Amino acid sequence: MTDSPASSDVTRVLQAYALGDVEETVPHAGTAGKTWQIRTSRGVWLLRLRGVRTSTSELVAYDHGLRDHLLQHGVPTAAPLTTRDGRRCVLLDGRAFELYPWVEGCCLGSADATTLSRAARGLAQFHAAAADYPGARSLPPVAQYTTLGCTAASQRMENPVLLSGIYADLRRRSAAGSFAPALRVARSWLERLETEFAASRYDALPQTVTHGDFTLANLLFDTKGNLAGIFDFDWSRWGPRVRDLADGMYFIAGIRRSPLEPGNIWSLTESVGLTVDRCADWLNAYQSVAVLSAEEAACIPLALAARWLSIRVEGMAKVPPDERLRFALANVTEPLQWLEENWAAVAARL
Repeated sequence: MTDSPASSDVTRVLQAYALGDVEETVPHAGTAGKTWQIRTSRGVWLLRLRGVRTSTSELVAYDHGLRDHLLQHGVPTAAPLTTRDGRRCVLLDGRAFELYPWVEGCCLGSADATTLSRAARGLAQFHAAAADYPGARSLPPVAQYTTLGCTAASQRMENPVLLSGIYADLRRRSAAGSFAPALRVARSWLERLETEFAASRYDALPQTVTHGDFTLANLLFDTKGNLAGIFDFDWSRWGPRVRDLADGMYFIAGIRRSPLEPGNIWSLTESVGLTVDRCADWLNAYQSVAVLSAEEAACIPLALAARWLSIRVEGMAKVPPDERLRFALANVTEPLQWLEENWAAVAARL
């Protein structure tokens, strides 16, 4: 199968739906999966090809059920349309295609103060609405790092024990010497995560259905700046709220250094500039809807470190082999050092 919007696979998928005459198929975005805007005589739609790891029947059903649940609770998102014969996706070569109504809105490359606040409050509303989604606690352990050769599964995303093994493998690579300082910083933080963010503490934090990838690339805003949609639940799982809060603090409150390109993994994961003011504003906007416990506040820098260290290695699979060490390690230290130097000032503002 190819991901080309002109491929016979896309044509076959569209024939399963009663869309009218297809007039235009335009590539839209995506890294692990792909999306296309489909324009027909009956309207505009979004075709989505799920990633390999998230195309299992169990994960597809979880995703679709969550979308239905969110819509029933007033959270803006989109649910998949059904085919002529009543299916909610089309399977080709083990991968799932889904068709969604087109949601009007803008994917913003950066967040001003108003956008930051609305995104944070939207996350709090998402957490509240999703908390009683019945499918959330039934997912099996996930093998998050299969693309890196690690087949171990865990109920915990960004498991520091698994991450420590992956970074140990990086240290053994022939070119690792060029990144020795970065590897030392990563190792120090991973050791800290294994002790300070151990399972006993992690599991005791307030839990809900987490989004798993709460970034600007997965949000739409309308022309008035209101949150118009939350999308991409591929990594949604039951877990502590701090996981999503860390994501948003980095990818939404963080100040980008280059324009966001939603389909470019380098752009999606670039090292951003963090400030005490914006980090505190992000967390306090969330707290205007849902108050954080003192223990949650204390764990946010640990959650961010785990997310960041995981993002660096997960993205390696999406770049050419000769660029993978650079992708993982060239910018890994900056946010970690910022947390060490500035987190106390953020915490004092909460």
